[in-house]
Amino acid sequence: MNQKHYLETELYEMIQKDSTIFDFLEKNSLDGIWYWDMENPQNEWLSPRFWEVLGYEAEEKKHLVCEWQELIFPEDLEKTIENFNKHYEDPNHPYDQIVRYRHKDGHTVWIRCRGSILRDKNQKPIRMIGVHNDVTVQKYNEEKLLKRTDELKAILDSSLSGIMAFENFYDKNGEIIDFIFTMSNKEACKIAKLSEEQLLGKRLSKIHSGNFKPLDSLGGRTLFDIYKEVVLTGESKSLEFYFEGDGIKDWFRNKAVKFNHGFICTFEVITQEKLFQEKLEKKVKEEVEKQNKQEKILIQQSKMAAMGEMIGAIAHNWRQPLNTVSLLCLALTTKFDNSKLDKNYLNKWIEKINKQVNFMSQTIDDFKNFYKPKEEFKKIFLKEVILKVASLVNFEFKINNIQIKVDIHPSISFICLENQLQQAIINILINAKEAIINRNIKNGIILISAKRKNSSIELLIQDNGGGVENEEILKSMFEPYFTTKLQSHGTGIGLYMTKIIIEQNLGGKIKVKNLNDGLIFKIKLPILVI
Repeated sequence: MNQKHYLETELYEMIQKDSTIFDFLEKNSLDGIWYWDMENPQNEWLSPRFWEVLGYEAEEKKHLVCEWQELIFPEDLEKTIENFNKHYEDPNHPYDQIVRYRHKDGHTVWIRCRGSILRDKNQKPIRMIGVHNDVTVQKYNEEKLLKRTDELKAILDSSLSGIMAFENFYDKNGEIIDFIFTMSNKEACKIAKLSEEQLLGKRLSKIHSGNFKPLDSLGGRTLFDIYKEVVLTGESKSLEFYFEGDGIKDWFRNKAVKFNHGFICTFEVITQEKLFQEKLEKKVKEEVEKQNKQEKILIQQSKMAAMGEMIGAIAHNWRQPLNTVSLLCLALTTKFDNSKLDKNYLNKWIEKINKQVNFMSQTIDDFKNFYKPKEEFKKIFLKEVILKVASLVNFEFKINNIQIKVDIHPSISFICLENQLQQAIINILINAKEAIINRNIKNGIILISAKRKNSSIELLIQDNGGGVENEEILKSMFEPYFTTKLQSHGTGIGLYMTKIIIEQNLGGKIKVKNLNDGLIFKIKLPILVI
């Protein structure tokens, strides 16, 4: 049976007599106790737990100072001696340090060693008591965390966006009145034109004065207002703003996200992007204005072309009634010369003349209405509109042996711009007429039909003009200035304007394809309600 060491026995006795020693031991979480005889400094008792932590059996070791000094790292031994000397001279200086020991299997064990010198009544140091705590896991975790922190810092510093973190700053009533800077990456420091040391611990209001000033680009709100809202609501905010002041004059893109008791935000300088955007918007505006001007020219050209066609048709339509009026007047003159003109005969022929004049007047009215400068949406009956269009071009078509057939139910009606629809249809009819004439087709036929289809009207215009053999030509028919005819025979804008009218002005769709021995135009118009 092993005999107890005298120092162990003495320590137990002192613990029984002096409660402060027990309190000291109790206060600390222990992985070993040591008790040192300063009058015989080679003697030091170390509890079995200390040796267990280092991988040894207590029986393997003697209770001598040299035993543990052989296992401690030399540079850490120097640190303990230095700290001991300070504690020896001044009891208020704590003997407390973390040192490294070599474990029996070779790995490093981190030990926190604390102690206190016991003095006699004359204040002479006679003993020293201490405790050990194994902090190896803690130190490895700290190193791991430090490594990860360094890695995270490296990642953050590689970001092209500025990143900053802030914590809430409260007044005595618990109201958030500011934010304290806690972290940033290199890009954020570059944007702020301040080092991390200059920023650390600073209040947001002190970093740049503009943070608490209303910004026009934020609708009169401050950055502080927005960040406070993020913290209080938990909702992230993305914003763009212009900041001028403290040497900064730039546009920024910013996103703020609530994090713990504060927020994290990212910054990007987008001044060049904004300048490019402004230039692009200006260029687009100029191009739109240019396009609008070109379209106005095209519209005018289209109207002039259609007007030429209609004037020609009207001229043809007028020849017959003018001839008739001329003959009627000659008959009246003959009767008058022969003294055979009576009142009944005169009234009869005047009625016939008025009939012809009324026909010519109606033609003029149709022509005037077609070119009304301003037009409003109104309810139309489709068949009436188609028949009116057919009457305007009837003579020209008739002399070329082209028949227009209309198969539309009289009840089909909807809200539309009548004159614009007329112009679109006339352009298609003229295109069909020219195709029939150019191919010397003896009996030209143009069939116009329509039907309701859900919430739209489907209008079909089909001819027997031979169609288009080349699919590329078919695809290009609605392009401006595209024509397969000689320049003197066409402008190439009729079908282009038809597409503009149908799709932009009337909100519909138009397609064309080959069908049997000709082309078919499919027009889809919405049934509007006013």
